Amino acid sequence: MKMRFFPGLSRFPMIILFIAVCISSCTSAKKLRYFQDLPDSDIVDLPPAPQEERTIEYGDQLDISFSGKDPEAALFFTRKGVVSTLGEPGQIVDPQGFIEFPMLGKLKVYGLTARQLKNKLTELASPYMKEAMVDVRFITFRISVLGEVRSPGTFILPQQRTSILDGLAAAGDLPITAKRYDIQLYRQANGKRSITKIDLRKKDVLLDKETFQLQHGDVLIVPPRSNTVIQQETVLFSTLLGLTLSVVSLVLIIQRGNN
Repeated sequence: MKMRFFPGLSRFPMIILFIAVCISSCTSAKKLRYFQDLPDSDIVDLPPAPQEERTIEYGDQLDISFSGKDPEAALFFTRKGVVSTLGEPGQIVDPQGFIEFPMLGKLKVYGLTARQLKNKLTELASPYMKEAMVDVRFITFRISVLGEVRSPGTFILPQQRTSILDGLAAAGDLPITAKRYDIQLYRQANGKRSITKIDLRKKDVLLDKETFQLQHGDVLIVPPRSNTVIQQETVLFSTLLGLTLSVVSLVLIIQRGNN
């Protein structure tokens, strides 16, 4: 006796497969979003970012230029420096925090801002040069991004202010396997070292200037997601997919038997 075949049954496995794929996709999408607790709005107002000045550290590369009413006199203060990684000439702060200048000698620059050093050099050069003007700027901004990113490494950025989003973008952003809620920020500043944990799922990151705004020499460490979470999602999807394929195979066998 031939078994009766129910035409509607052939659609059931495909429905299961479709639901399984949708559930898996939605779950992954939620876990990958940054700042998940932001209001559901087209525009979210945030407090203004503080305009804090960067201070000079050991090993910094500075572009220092002198100018005045007599261009030839300005040349006496200009020290031929090294070429930076960006191809620009610069002067490096030595391990003791000094830079040596012609005419002015060896000056302590560590801990000063570019504006403070500019004022100091202008004052020192004024007795030797009429209408002395000095320009001081940082040449580079160095950060490192390690761990579960697409392109880990040390990055030399041309801008003077860099956020954690800029740092992750330089490293190619986070892959699906990265743990977005346990990123570590290693920082060494003013003789102190610290590690701060960052949860990119939370909007608090945008409001915390100490973590959102990176400092020269910062290191971001991105851990991978725990194997248990990945395995659970994989096992669930594999189980549903295997069950679906088994039902499809059984239906095809029954259908062939009826023909």
